[in-house]
Amino acid sequence: MSLPLPSGAWGASCRLGVTLIALAALSLVRFVYERALVPLYGSGPTTHTLNAVVVSAALVAAVKPFRIFQTRTLLIAGVLFAGAPLSTYWVAVRTARWGRPVVGPLVTHLTVLAPLVSVVTALVVDFHFENSTTSRRTFGYRVFAGLACFGATTRLSGFWEGVSYLNGVSDSQIYLGLAAALFNLWIIALQTRRPAVPRKNLKRAAKDASSPVTKPSLVLVFNLLWWNLHPWLASPVLPHPLPQPYTHPKFPLQILYSVQSTTGLIVVGDALPPPTYQGGQDSEMHSLRYLRASHSLLGGTWMGGKIATIDEAPPLRDSFGTPMGDSIYGAFVLQEAARLVETNTTPERALIIGLGAGISATAFSRHNIATTIVEIDPAVYDAARLYFGLPAHPPSNLFLEDARAWAARRRAEKQNTLFDIVVHDCFSGGGVPEHIFTIQFWDDLKTQVAPQGIVVVNFAGMIKSESARMISQTLAKSFGTCRVFHDAQKPITEEEYETETINMAFFCALHNDPLTFRKALSADYLDSYLREFVLSSLAEREVDLRLLTGKLDDRFVLTDSHNPLGRIQDEFAHHHWWLMRQVLPNVFWETY
Repeated sequence: MSLPLPSGAWGASCRLGVTLIALAALSLVRFVYERALVPLYGSGPTTHTLNAVVVSAALVAAVKPFRIFQTRTLLIAGVLFAGAPLSTYWVAVRTARWGRPVVGPLVTHLTVLAPLVSVVTALVVDFHFENSTTSRRTFGYRVFAGLACFGATTRLSGFWEGVSYLNGVSDSQIYLGLAAALFNLWIIALQTRRPAVPRKNLKRAAKDASSPVTKPSLVLVFNLLWWNLHPWLASPVLPHPLPQPYTHPKFPLQILYSVQSTTGLIVVGDALPPPTYQGGQDSEMHSLRYLRASHSLLGGTWMGGKIATIDEAPPLRDSFGTPMGDSIYGAFVLQEAARLVETNTTPERALIIGLGAGISATAFSRHNIATTIVEIDPAVYDAARLYFGLPAHPPSNLFLEDARAWAARRRAEKQNTLFDIVVHDCFSGGGVPEHIFTIQFWDDLKTQVAPQGIVVVNFAGMIKSESARMISQTLAKSFGTCRVFHDAQKPITEEEYETETINMAFFCALHNDPLTFRKALSADYLDSYLREFVLSSLAEREVDLRLLTGKLDDRFVLTDSHNPLGRIQDEFAHHHWWLMRQVLPNVFWETY
């Protein structure tokens, strides 16, 4: 049974309108599905085979050799959408536990997303054919229709990313709202036509037509049932924003903060100590607080029994008065070595691009350096302020926007407030945003750096890799001189340059004079054992820049017109996902 529409121009307009609504709904499904999967798989693994699965599902639906009545398609679509919240979460959770960041998402796409795409595409294509005055049932036309559905869905899904209202709407609400609409349409369509009635049964048919069970009453009954049933179909993920802390019932884990925001899902959690823990240091990952962006760690601090300070000095506290210990990552402390560069001036102003948990920004503030922050995600700043002790920043020193736009605007406005230290740390999810690593970006940023200023650029990866070489050569072309250091706990041999994933900090200056670092003093440590360990061993942490950069070649220099960095990093994103699963157990990534 098909859905009847008027003929003529009005009918064509109705077909177009219904088709556009269906395509918008399909693009919304893709957006919601991808958003739901990224916290479990990260952006790289999630999107690796996504387009291939979506276009395949759309083509299969468009050229299928069988025919489904549209009313039945509505019912099937409603059932699939109703089951989507639970199936998306649990299939992704189970496949992620395989530890295979390519196979896992592919199986999830085929199991969950492909049926949704196919059924909606079939509905759109069949609806157009059945109600069109011209019968276009050729194979070529159906292929074209399937590709059109894929193209429209892909382009429109990007539109939904810019709708900030959807950050406060859960994936379950969107899935189940679409399911309710499909079920209601099915009820209406099911009652639209009645079968032919023999003349001898006309009296009985007239009596049935006057029955109280009519379309409005069926719709009312369904929606009353749906209102009570739909909460059981929702995904087990936490509400975003999280109204109050959530304690895991079976694992020592507490989620303090969870918000869907600009760069994805931002989560703050506490890995609580096990019941048998007696205090002190051990090798287990507990008694720590972490800041998470989707499937990546932006930073964290040790908590509880793992807090240790030099000479038992009072530890730093968060906005609620909870004591905090050292950073769980040495990379942020390594960035503070910019203060040790020997210059003719004392650093007075610092710029942080990419805040994370605010470890470096907080340290600079404690050293009485006026700090300006450029952070694209407001939720990251809020998390650092609430849970990681970041001091408040006045509006004049806080810019919640993309660093590329900020630097270009500052250059155009000829801002004359120059920074003595710039920390550029935007690594997340196995890669960096390539548009803020080009020659053009560095040219804009250099206009904000003091003549004796130091720019620190963080990058995580293998020292001898194509992406590291591109970043190194671009910095070498942009700045007068650079030196590179790593944050590893042990020395790195040249053989490990091609195998070990480490954090590297490039220290660059505008001038051509050699960069020298003074010896770290006790005042530089801020009562932190980690700072003492990292800053006092700076000389042993240097990476041979010649081995990293290789032979200078303009093909490796990143520009706005030549920037393959994002594509090259895709493969490392899979490795980074695997590394994150080694850092924290599965339950941490599955609870958000």
